[in-house]
Amino acid sequence: MRNNPVRIAWLILLTSFVVFCLLALSIPLALRWYVLHSQVDQSALVRVTSGTVLLQSGADSEPIALIDARTVEPGASIRTDQRAQAVLIFQASTAAGQPGPEIATVQIYPSADVQIAQASRPRFGVSADPNLYSLHVNNGRARIYVADMQPNGQTFDVVTPHGQATLAPGSYAVQVDGDQTQILTRSGAATVETDGRSVVVPEGASVTLSASQGISGPTTAAENLIANGDFQQPLGPPTWLVNKYPVDDPTAGQAELITVGGRTATRLSRINQPPTHSEVSITQVLERSVHDYEMMNLVMDVQLRWQSLPGAGEQSSEFPLMFRLDYEDIYGNHQFWTHGFYYQDPPAQWVVTGGQKIPQNTWFSFESGNLLDRLKEEGLPPPATLNYLKIYASGHNYDSLVTEIGLIAR
Repeated sequence: MRNNPVRIAWLILLTSFVVFCLLALSIPLALRWYVLHSQVDQSALVRVTSGTVLLQSGADSEPIALIDARTVEPGASIRTDQRAQAVLIFQASTAAGQPGPEIATVQIYPSADVQIAQASRPRFGVSADPNLYSLHVNNGRARIYVADMQPNGQTFDVVTPHGQATLAPGSYAVQVDGDQTQILTRSGAATVETDGRSVVVPEGASVTLSASQGISGPTTAAENLIANGDFQQPLGPPTWLVNKYPVDDPTAGQAELITVGGRTATRLSRINQPPTHSEVSITQVLERSVHDYEMMNLVMDVQLRWQSLPGAGEQSSEFPLMFRLDYEDIYGNHQFWTHGFYYQDPPAQWVVTGGQKIPQNTWFSFESGNLLDRLKEEGLPPPATLNYLKIYASGHNYDSLVTEIGLIAR
């Protein structure tokens, strides 16, 4: 080679040309990949709905007690005790960088441990990639709603100690108890994987994951006794009857269907009207014998936008949103159970009974637990026949939303 400098020159020239070609191709491709597929972290909002929540921003940070709301980043862990609940809200970002519509909400129930493993969106608007979310439910119960966002949508994964689920737009419940996980699809479809096996859980079905038995299901033993609880059909017979009080008062409240965050809800409202008592309700006649059921769970998602009367009014009877379950007990007597929601604290002399305080302008997922146990705890006899479920707003002026209503029985 020393005796042939021409060969050395050509070798250097050819090597340089090859390197140049590789760089000429790889740099634009790398830049293209970066523009099309690069992701940037998104923050979320955690809002305490009751009690005190422990928030740990990262693995190396100390937990702090949270009683209100705070923005959190991926890596944050949220833990609730037996009295605490929280809601985790993921929102899209607008072109100006401001929070946009909600794309997913997670209701975190008592005695739960949840971690945000990933929350990201494409860095550049030209990307066709979806938003990416991954939530670790290490223990306890979480209710998850995933919106149908356009144009690119999102991928929402839930990881538990026993497996993983990819959630399509819809509503789901995830329960982790020691050696098993149960995933219930209220609407939509979940693709569940563990130990190399994958199953699709359709609407109304559930699966159980365990380290010893893998995937069990899906099963559809539970039955929803409420029709049109997601309001995909209009209000009116044969499902939801609309009533107002006073009946002939043109200033009485109104019930209407609206779309919020990609899902349809009933809005019960009375705005800028005289400070007189008014009610507006939707009622579903059930006429259903429940002698053979061992479990019934009443669920619904509610949101309070406005109430003019604080608390539940002077007599604790005018909630901006409440429900009444009317039934005949096993002794043949007429009974009813009510529960209300409010966000504005009442004056000291007004006592609120039969209701709970929830945050304003935030979706709150209500679950009664097993009604047979709850009615007993509240001194009511067990039901034999369910007559009707009435959901109504009461007071002077109010603006409330309700959707995803279900009475899950087994």
